[in-house]
Amino acid sequence: MYLLELYVTSASLNINHPFTYYSDEEVKPFCRVKISFNHRLTSGFIYRVTKTQKSLKELEKDLGFKVLKIKEIIDQEPIMSMELFSLAKWLSKVTVSPLIAALNVMLPKSLKTASTLYQPKKIKKVKKVSKDTALLTSKQKLLFDSIQDGELLSELNKRTTIHKTLLNKGYLEIYEEEYRSEDKVYYKAGFKELTEDQNKVYQAILASEKIVNLLFGVTGSGKTEVYLHLARHYLNLGKQVLILVPEIALTPQMIKRVKERFDNVAIYHSYLSDKKRHEEYFKVLHGEVKIVVGTRSSIFLPFNDLGLIIVDEEHDHSYKQDNVPCYSAKMVAFKRAKDFKAKVLLASATPSLEVYNHALKGDYGLFKLSKRINEKMPKIKIVDLNKEVKKGHSAIISEPLKEALSDVLAKGKQAIILINRKGYAPIVRCSECNEVLTCRDCDVSLSYHNDTNTLKCNVCGRVYPMPYECPKCHEHSLVKYGFGTKKVVEVLSELFKEAKIGRLDADNTSKKDAHEMILEKFARHEYDILVGTQMLAKGLDFEDVILVGILNADAGLMHEDFNSSEVTFDLLEQASGRSGRSNCEGEVIIQAFNPDHYVLKAVSESSYESFYKTEIAYRKKAKYPPFSHLIALYLSDENEKRLNKASFILYNLILKTGLKCYEPYTLKRLNRRHRLRILIKEDDLVKAINVVNGVVSKYLTYNLATSLKVDIDPLYLE
Repeated sequence: MYLLELYVTSASLNINHPFTYYSDEEVKPFCRVKISFNHRLTSGFIYRVTKTQKSLKELEKDLGFKVLKIKEIIDQEPIMSMELFSLAKWLSKVTVSPLIAALNVMLPKSLKTASTLYQPKKIKKVKKVSKDTALLTSKQKLLFDSIQDGELLSELNKRTTIHKTLLNKGYLEIYEEEYRSEDKVYYKAGFKELTEDQNKVYQAILASEKIVNLLFGVTGSGKTEVYLHLARHYLNLGKQVLILVPEIALTPQMIKRVKERFDNVAIYHSYLSDKKRHEEYFKVLHGEVKIVVGTRSSIFLPFNDLGLIIVDEEHDHSYKQDNVPCYSAKMVAFKRAKDFKAKVLLASATPSLEVYNHALKGDYGLFKLSKRINEKMPKIKIVDLNKEVKKGHSAIISEPLKEALSDVLAKGKQAIILINRKGYAPIVRCSECNEVLTCRDCDVSLSYHNDTNTLKCNVCGRVYPMPYECPKCHEHSLVKYGFGTKKVVEVLSELFKEAKIGRLDADNTSKKDAHEMILEKFARHEYDILVGTQMLAKGLDFEDVILVGILNADAGLMHEDFNSSEVTFDLLEQASGRSGRSNCEGEVIIQAFNPDHYVLKAVSESSYESFYKTEIAYRKKAKYPPFSHLIALYLSDENEKRLNKASFILYNLILKTGLKCYEPYTLKRLNRRHRLRILIKEDDLVKAINVVNGVVSKYLTYNLATSLKVDIDPLYLE
């Protein structure tokens, strides 16, 4: 008999301990089993197995409780390694989250601990058995000689029935193999020779004794080619390489570059089908691939000999998960690199302030590429929208931007227009009573979509019909304010009737491969102008783009978050970097109502150092990161009274520990749930996390229905 300690997948996240079951059959750790829990059939993830000679009665007497038998073994082989399970335990602790939540975030959907029904598709193949063929007829021998080992049985069935005789006589054997979808084929391309600057950086990174290194290179400086040369070096050493990219939109271009140079590449991101993610996961688990390109979740793939982790566009907030467990892929990369004695390369044209601060202090290696490959930085012009409006010009497409677009189209080149709002109009307001139409379930304004004449909540996704009158005063005076991607496309279509205009935002990229198809059309010049949100600002490389227009550039500065200036600078600087990446000189036109803001001035000078110097002074004065660490505890509940009670209990538990803590702060209601935030600001993060783990354990003993989420070093405080 085998005693199993396992985590129950359907147990409340308030339960963070294993349960004991038994099995008559041997089962391995890190496998899943079907069990009965609270009189319901569910699954459990095994983390420890003990063989015992004792009877069930003896065991139950020793343990002091009844032990149930498992219903079924789901996995015959472990679905993760010991290293990965240890990582899950570490992740649970440093994110103050349940272990089962950490396990769930690490596995593909097909292997999520709650998933017990997935069965990979099997296909039947044939192989030849070495036997004397002298006894075969001429037709049988002809067929036998033509069969290739690994041929599909279904294909053989189409050719002839003679193979059945060969099977019966033992000349052929049938075996099953897991079906794998075919990958897109890329033509191989040779490695480009590194420039003198690239080669210096490449050699210096290899020679660095630091675990973490920062490659600070301006847009268009050739950082990707350095990645590829580094990857080749580590692959030649027999090591595995992971290249992380922040956005799905960036993945196709990075995949193309990597697959043109390397064989056996795994791709891993959320837009893959469940089946494909399952296949890629097991390729890595079984050591069939040595290099992986993926987004945030690929940091948890089951590597066995990792040598290098490259974090492209390391500043990007997509590397941080907002849901439990609220982890940072960079933080996990540092941990895995330490465990594997590997190296992490962070790379960006706009490094995060925390990373750059560490690099300047010498905690990380720092390497710079200060010039573009073509040595031509784009010309950047700031347009003051206040003056444009006074002149009677449009606040959407200013006269300077209109003239620049005309010039681009006349030259047969391309332009990118960035507006970080999707939809047609972000606000609908009554001109009589000033009522703003908001979502019934969320305290956020509804955006108007002209193609469907509907209002949509960008938080919960709920869609409403556009009303004819104000729901408050009943006047027919609803006015649409602001503009999003759809409105910009409409305006551009009126201004440039012959131009082909495309759009890239969350509304038209929800389907599989939609990002890639739109970007491929743009690369083929099926679009002259591409309008999009922030997904257009990062890492994309189109040689004929000679103009980038950025609309409402200072809108992000209105947010109250401590890092709103950094987020805005990153977006504008990265978007500017999409212009003039080939031999043609690029131009960037930035439209703003606050053109003298230090963020916009730094962007106009293409000076990260100027921005860093000003911003780091503000952070130091307010003692915000990197001069402290923040821990945000978010409480949410549909019942506001119950929420207030829970926040009172939690706040007082924190106060007793001596941590510096701010009073509960009311946030916007989302998805019908009222929300409060309790913020902790401390210098010693390790100590603070240990204390918060203890506080949360005590809070959970109250068995409150109010949900709790802990976010260590949050990116946003809203």
